[in-house]
Amino acid sequence: MILLPRILSFLLIIFIGLDNRAADQLQAQIKELRRIQDIAVADSGYLRVAGDEVSDFGHWLRQLVLKPEGSPVLNYKGKVRKSAQDTTVAAVINLDVQGRRHEQCMDILIRLYAEYLWQNKSAQGLSLPLPAGVWFSWPEWREGLRPEFHGVQVKLKQRAAPDSSFQNYENYLRLIYSESHTQQFYHGLKRIDRQDLQIGDFIVSRGSKSHAVMIVDLARNKQDQLVALIGHGDTPACEFYLLKNRRNNPWFPINFEQEKLPLPVKKVMKWEGLRRFLQR
Repeated sequence: MILLPRILSFLLIIFIGLDNRAADQLQAQIKELRRIQDIAVADSGYLRVAGDEVSDFGHWLRQLVLKPEGSPVLNYKGKVRKSAQDTTVAAVINLDVQGRRHEQCMDILIRLYAEYLWQNKSAQGLSLPLPAGVWFSWPEWREGLRPEFHGVQVKLKQRAAPDSSFQNYENYLRLIYSESHTQQFYHGLKRIDRQDLQIGDFIVSRGSKSHAVMIVDLARNKQDQLVALIGHGDTPACEFYLLKNRRNNPWFPINFEQEKLPLPVKKVMKWEGLRRFLQR
C-alpha cells in the first residue's frame, strides 16, 4: 500500500512521547519527502488547478510520494525496466510492485483508485467490470460471492465466508486484474468530455493490445490553457512512473483540438478513450 506518509506520522506521535530529538529527526524526514504536488510547473504563468476543480481522488494523487531523483523504474521482479537516464521518465512513484506480476498498465491505475477508496473508508462503492458486461463489487466479494465463468457467461455464487479484511480486498483486486481486460474499461465506462478533464481521469487506447495512462495533476494559465502530469505502468508489470516530454519537461501541453496526445509511449492515446472511475 502507499501508506508511507501515514506510517511516518504514526511513528512521529510515538516518538514525541519518548524522545524529542528522535521526533525532530523524523519530522525532518517527513518534510523531505517529495510528492507529486512538489513537482514545479516548468511553464511560467501556470498555476495548479485548485478548489472545486480537484476531486478528493485528485488531492490524494497529488500526495503520492516520489522515489529519490535518479531512481530507475523497476519491474515486478525488482529488475530495471527503465534506467534513471531514460529520457521518457520524469519521476517514479514510491509504490511497491514486487511480486505483483498482474499489476500492468490498467491494473496499476485500478490499484491506485482502490487504495484511495480504502484509505478514505469509501471502498463500499467500488465495483469493477468483468467479461460479458458484468460489474462485480467489493461488497459482493466481501460477503463471499465468487464469479463462475461459463464461456462468455459470468454467474455469481456464494462460495466463501464473509471477510472484510484488507487482505481479502487485495484478493478481490487480484481477481479483477486476472479476469478483466483494459478494453472492458474502454467499453464499459462512460466516455468523458475532454473539456471536463479532471485529475484522476485516464485514457485507454482502443484495440486488443491496448494501454492506459492517467492524468495525475493539472495546471492552468490565464489564457485557460492546460498542462498535465501523466503517469502509467506497463507490461510486464512495473512501477508507476511519470512521463517526460521531448522538451525534457514532465508537464505535457493539453490541446483539445488534437485528437491524440503527444506521449512517449508505443500506443496512440486519443481523447476518445478518456474515462473516469465511478462508484456504483
